Amino acid sequence: MAVTRMSKRAKLAYLADLEEGYRPFDKHALKLLQALLQDPDAEVRAEAIACLWNDPDTRWINVLMRLATDDPHVDVRAHAVSVLGRYVYEGEQARLDDWVDVWEDEITPEDYERVTEFLFRLAHDPDEPLTVRRYAIEALAFRSGDPAVEDLIEWAYHHPDRRMKVSALFAMARHGHQRWDKYILAELHSPDAQIQYEAVRAAGELGITEATETLIELATRKGVRKPLRLLAIYALGETGDPRALPVLEKLARARDRDVRDVARDALEEWLMFNQFEEMMEAEDLEESFVGSTFPDVWDADTGTFSKN
Repeated sequence: MAVTRMSKRAKLAYLADLEEGYRPFDKHALKLLQALLQDPDAEVRAEAIACLWNDPDTRWINVLMRLATDDPHVDVRAHAVSVLGRYVYEGEQARLDDWVDVWEDEITPEDYERVTEFLFRLAHDPDEPLTVRRYAIEALAFRSGDPAVEDLIEWAYHHPDRRMKVSALFAMARHGHQRWDKYILAELHSPDAQIQYEAVRAAGELGITEATETLIELATRKGVRKPLRLLAIYALGETGDPRALPVLEKLARARDRDVRDVARDALEEWLMFNQFEEMMEAEDLEESFVGSTFPDVWDADTGTFSKN
């Protein structure tokens, strides 16, 4: 279908399907996406940009940087900044693997540094709109072991604008350092609904067991807003805390269908977490037996196993 013949509603519906994975990123989709990135409607451009999160081909980096800098609409710029975070994530994963097995269309060390420098520049620029700066901080949060990123998140948390604190909590969950636990725990009781929501989400994603009692309270107390309650239920599963199990089992039989469904998903998360923990403990136990009881075949002149 030609872009010129599509209504705005049809464009947005197509992009929603593409973003959710209901349509493949084939040649037709990519051609249409390129056209919609230049659509005269800002909402369409923003949705087209959001689709690029699922296609982290390095050919989009320059396009996203241009949109993040030059687009006249701040929401479009913010979307472009946010999607650049996917390249920070990809670059971080490749860096942790010492850049081995990187495919031709995947990010290079040079592109990784180029994207992060661009985002740092936006985050630090006082002339940039607040939305662009906070999305840049969220995007940079994937970068671990960088004191400059930690300083930015800390600065955002203490910023006088509450929107920056919201982004800081979101970034803390992405960054994953234990230094953020105290901030997240402190905001679980925030009177600001959005800040509390992000704190609950972060507590679950980071598996902060010190948050369990508060999460149980939010999951079971009457009068808690339903979106927050459902998030707290799921976060309980992510913590893997033994105290969460009987609560989740009870909620999985609740009358409310939404509560039941989320509780069952949370139970799956809880079980996966604990199975993984048991597996890791078993591996540690096996290694301790090998190290203390059996000879190290790798140090032998002629070993049983090939090192190749």
